[in-house]
Amino acid sequence: MLTKEKLPEWTKETTPLYDIKRSYTENLEEGPFFDSAIPKRDASEIEVLYDFLGVQVASPLGVPAGPLLGSKWTTLASKLGFDIVTYKTIRSRKHNCHPLPNMLYVDVNHAEKVATQRESLPEDIAKLGVTNSFGMPSMDKDYLIEDIKKAHEGLGKNQALVVSFVGTPSEDTDFFDDFVEAGLLAKEAGAKIVEANFSCPNVATKEGSLYKNEETVYALGKKLKDALGSTPLIIKVGIFDDIEHMRKVFVAAAKAGIDAISGINTLSMSAVTKDGAPALGEKRKTSGICGGPIREAGLNFVRCARKIISEEKLKLTLIGVGGITKKEHFYAYLEAGADFVQTATGMMWDPLLAMRHHNTKGDLT
Repeated sequence: MLTKEKLPEWTKETTPLYDIKRSYTENLEEGPFFDSAIPKRDASEIEVLYDFLGVQVASPLGVPAGPLLGSKWTTLASKLGFDIVTYKTIRSRKHNCHPLPNMLYVDVNHAEKVATQRESLPEDIAKLGVTNSFGMPSMDKDYLIEDIKKAHEGLGKNQALVVSFVGTPSEDTDFFDDFVEAGLLAKEAGAKIVEANFSCPNVATKEGSLYKNEETVYALGKKLKDALGSTPLIIKVGIFDDIEHMRKVFVAAAKAGIDAISGINTLSMSAVTKDGAPALGEKRKTSGICGGPIREAGLNFVRCARKIISEEKLKLTLIGVGGITKKEHFYAYLEAGADFVQTATGMMWDPLLAMRHHNTKGDLT
C-alpha cells in the first residue's frame, strides 16, 4: 500500500479505502482500510428529504455498484454520509475475481482510446483515473443472504441500500432466466431496491452490451419486473453512440416498467504500460476506465437523458454516475439533470467526500 508520505496533498486527511496492491478477497475480508475519525453530521439540520424510489433519504448522494464489497463497506459508506449505498453486483452463484492487477492508475488519451499506466496518484484528484477489471466476482447464496441482511442493519436514518445483480451465462441455464434468479436472490436477501447491470456484455446473443439493444432492454426488463413485483428496479447502462439510439432504449425501458436508469458505467479502453504492453496481461487488453477521465462523458449522458425523459414524459428516475471526485462535481451532475448522484472512484480515494458536501451545506468555496 502507498505510504502517507508518497501520497499527494489531497490525501492528507485519509487514505484510500481500497488497496489496489491486495487481492479482491483480501480487500473484502480485511478492508475497508479507513483509519480516520468519522466527521459528525447533525441529522437534525436536514430540512429536505429526497424520495428515492419510495425510500426517504437525507441527500441525493450515494455510491454505485462496485466499490462496496460487502456489509462492512456499505456500513462505513453510510456512516460517512453516503445516503444511497449499492451492494457490489451479485450473481446467482459464486464467481471468482480476475487475478491481480484489478486496478491501476492511468492517464487517458481519449482520441486514441488508450489508458496508459502511471505509478502514482495525480496531484489533483479531479484528474484521478483508474482501471477497473474485476470480472464481477460474487460470493455464494448463503453468504450473500446473511451479509446483505447485515448491510441493511448498518444503514442510518433516511438512508437506502440498493443491491446490484447480473446474469451469468452458462451452457445449462438460459441467460435471462439466470438474470431473474440473481434478482430474486437479491430480493430474498431483503433488498428493497435492486439494480440490474445491463452494461455487461450480452454474451448470450452476441449483440454487445445489453443496454444497447432496445428490444433486449424491453424483453429482459419486463421479465425482471414481472418476477420482482413491486420491488423498484434500476438498470445500469453505459454511453450511447447518439441521442436517438438512447431515446429508443429509454422508451423501451419505461414501457417495460423499469423505474430508474443509472449511467454511466466505465468507458472501455486499451490499458497499456508506458512501453505499450497490455497493462493487465494478454488476456485483458481492454479495461473499464473510471474516475476523472469519464466525467465529461457522464455529464453528457445525464444532459441527454434528462432531455429524453422530459420530451417523452417518461416516468424514469435518473441517477448520474461517472468521475465525481470533488464536491462541486455533485452539483454539476444535479444541474445537468440528475435526480441522484453517485461516486465510486471519488469515494474510494476520498472517503470524506460526502461529508465535505454535508458539512459545508453546499458551499463550494
